[in-house]
Amino acid sequence: MPGATFLALVLATASTPVWAQAPHPLDPLSTAEYRRVVSLLGAAGHSTAETRYPIITLEAPPKPAVLRWRDSGANPGRIAAAIVKQGPKVFEARVDLVGNQVVGWREVTGHDSPVLFEEWVTAQEATVSHPEMIAALAKRGITDPKAVFCAPFTMGYFNIPADRGMRLLKVGCFDLRPSDNSVFGWPIEGLYAIVDLAQQKAVRIYDSGVIPIAPGNTNFTEMAVGTLRDPLNPVAIATPNGANVAINGHQVSWQNWSFHYRIDRRQGPIVSLVSYRDQGRDRSILYEASMAEMFVPYMDPDYGWYSRTYFDMGEYGVGLFLATLHRGIDCPATAQFMNLTINDDKGQPIETPDGVCLFERPSSGPAWRHSEVVNQTFEGRPAVELVLRTAAQIGNYDYVMDYVFNQAGEIDIMVGATGINALKGVKATSMTSPTAAADTRYGTLVASNLVSVNHDHYFNFRLDFDIDGTANRFQRDVYHPVRLPASSPRRSIYTVSPLVATTETAARYNMGPMPTKFRVLSTTATNAVGNPTSYELMPMSESHQLLSDDDYPLRRAGFTKYAFWVTPFAERERYAAGDYVFQSKGGDGLPAWTAKGRSVKDTDLVVWHTIGMHHLPRAEDVPVMPILWTGVKLRPFNFFDRNPAVDLRTEFAR
Repeated sequence: MPGATFLALVLATASTPVWAQAPHPLDPLSTAEYRRVVSLLGAAGHSTAETRYPIITLEAPPKPAVLRWRDSGANPGRIAAAIVKQGPKVFEARVDLVGNQVVGWREVTGHDSPVLFEEWVTAQEATVSHPEMIAALAKRGITDPKAVFCAPFTMGYFNIPADRGMRLLKVGCFDLRPSDNSVFGWPIEGLYAIVDLAQQKAVRIYDSGVIPIAPGNTNFTEMAVGTLRDPLNPVAIATPNGANVAINGHQVSWQNWSFHYRIDRRQGPIVSLVSYRDQGRDRSILYEASMAEMFVPYMDPDYGWYSRTYFDMGEYGVGLFLATLHRGIDCPATAQFMNLTINDDKGQPIETPDGVCLFERPSSGPAWRHSEVVNQTFEGRPAVELVLRTAAQIGNYDYVMDYVFNQAGEIDIMVGATGINALKGVKATSMTSPTAAADTRYGTLVASNLVSVNHDHYFNFRLDFDIDGTANRFQRDVYHPVRLPASSPRRSIYTVSPLVATTETAARYNMGPMPTKFRVLSTTATNAVGNPTSYELMPMSESHQLLSDDDYPLRRAGFTKYAFWVTPFAERERYAAGDYVFQSKGGDGLPAWTAKGRSVKDTDLVVWHTIGMHHLPRAEDVPVMPILWTGVKLRPFNFFDRNPAVDLRTEFAR
């Protein structure tokens, strides 16, 4: 599992700013710190051998303290935050790692913790050992429990009386045929166990009747049409003179960019203190950027599928499932790899090797170019990007997460979905089968006896902008068509009106029918000609939500109702669907916070951006889905006085 041994390329102290001369206050917890948290909680009487730790993580120091540290080196302190599970009870703990003492301990009521890793194992074992499940598998010709893999699924909340007061997972099983890649290829459809984790047993078995298990083989290589292609001649990224990036612990410097990163068990990668050196001056852009929630609802009302409304961050944990990256496949051979450390269920540190990679790559086009026919001249510059990459394998899906920095002052925050589509066993073997119409009402027949169910992917990003400081505003530039008078040779043009959000209640936006720019502006800084400095958010996909307001999944994922939310900065507001998502009833997070109507004008504000993908599966997604990318581009808009890439050289260093 994720870890924290990181490559270091130490910068010369004489030319290093204050923030790079001492341990960084936003660094993730070290191996020793994880152990110290558990030890101090035990010494304070707050833990026993049966205590479990769904999350132990750094509690980021207050933002003003970090900014003071950046400017002067003043120690902001170091606190670890933990969610602690004691039987059915949940507690929040705070541990001072400088003073070596527990400074906070409170019971959490009305909520439950994320699922523990050992609970996945418990649910699997409780399913395959249940007499009714054994009998149901035998009806399907499966008599060896080791011949099946049973996958626990979170169930959400649907106000079902029989489910009240229990900590539940729904478990579906798969036929484990010889496979070189996936355990999800052969679903045993219509057969599910409901497991109460508190009792550590299956409380119900649901069997709707035998549905044929798909024939054939979904091994990746054996599914290739005909024979495998001849290998390509090598196509490689090369850095013959060495990398251009400097890494000091978790602090990264490249070209004019500087930023810090860490890995969180729940959120995955967090990028902080993003600045750009402009003509010798470091200018702030983002205090912090991170994923704030993932929501993946499936669109089938069948018993085994209606409850598949996953919150991959709040219920599972993106950082928990970060995987080892592979050189030459996930990242180029020139990449620098770093390990990750998080905690296991008992609070002890566990490490994932090569869980983060950092690499440079040529862009697919020039940074800029111009050829002039009048005097037959040409000027252009090659473009290079820096990529910080992680990949989380959460159930059947793999999510590749990139932060991409380019030489024109732009940042792309990208998510790529790949892996195995969730498959439903059906009777139809082709679209001419008698049951085909009914079997494919909520998905696509992708192979004999297999439907891939329609579903959505929603990603919410928390973007704490500091455009030239913390005094910012959020503005929409709305385009308006204008009809010109008959006296004009033209008949129509358009104009653009700036609309500034004043309260968080009013600053909830979707992308409407008219073109609109969304920008964060400084209220104190201007460029050379007097325009407020700003950054534009350019979504690469839209997030139109199609679920109804009274549907429990939408109540829980209220953040998906809008593409943009804006809130004043608040230290504890970090998760778009609320702090506790497992079996939550909904209404937490952004809907609750923004109902307060706080001012977001000319203040330290946070933009929460929801990106969505409506995934209608296709045959080409089997046996493994080609990666599908979405994201948002953060683009300077009057932030600079000129093209910031105009100073690039015409060739690389020899």
